[in-house]
Amino acid sequence: MKRRPLAAALVALVLAASGAASAEQKWVEAAGVARAEPGEGRGGPGREAALRAALAEAVQQVAVELLAASEAAAGKPAPDSAALADRAARALGPDPTVYVARFQIREDRGVQPRLLLADPEAKAEYQLVVVAQVDVARVRQKVGARAAPAPADEGAPAPGQPPADAARPPEKAPAGDFSHVRLEIEQIASYREYAAVREALVGRVGARSATPIEFTRGRAVLDVESPVAAPDLGAALGRALAGGQVAVEPLPAAGETGEARARVRIRSAAPPAPPGPDRLTR
Repeated sequence: MKRRPLAAALVALVLAASGAASAEQKWVEAAGVARAEPGEGRGGPGREAALRAALAEAVQQVAVELLAASEAAAGKPAPDSAALADRAARALGPDPTVYVARFQIREDRGVQPRLLLADPEAKAEYQLVVVAQVDVARVRQKVGARAAPAPADEGAPAPGQPPADAARPPEKAPAGDFSHVRLEIEQIASYREYAAVREALVGRVGARSATPIEFTRGRAVLDVESPVAAPDLGAALGRALAGGQVAVEPLPAAGETGEARARVRIRSAAPPAPPGPDRLTR
């Protein structure tokens, strides 16, 4: 039987999903990276795999947010983000792209030297960023999360909801007060660290977007549409990542003073354990 290219299959799935889409949908920005061969063109398997990875990441982000909100609404302690991600992945199944109603490729960086991919045998990787419209209702049903409660009267918390500062750090600015900050991230050792930073920026700090604009080995630059001013963004990101496996150390911003900049250094937060061999990565 003749097989269609993956990109064509994804488009077909998206069109089918949009025809029967629910009213509850959300646009999500996500990055995808996949192994590629040096010199591979845009028609090669690396791009298709990176596209699938980006769409799956978008759906995963929504699923984790839904599970976290459901746990909070039930009055349970804030769960570990890695545990939520594992629950979401198992519930969504092998092809999360079926929950994407439509998507656009925001940035296609093509084949780059291996930077974010964990596979040590890979010499190159394909990088791209998408914005995907995820069917929230279908994802919620699949992962078994509770529906969000109706908004409460202004000034009063919704029944069963945690305090606002438990659901999101308090540094988020008032609606509409956003600015673009060029965030430089140093000492990135894996895609897990990069993904954790982007998830924290968008999901916890409250950034509208965190778009990668430059990659070199061990360093990335993101254009962050941030509710937090540049001088405070590093500290806000550190609080958003507190308690996880990745931590950041704010650094003095470099470069021209006329551009809003922030700079952080990545370090893996080792879990409590007796002294022993270095276990910062798994």
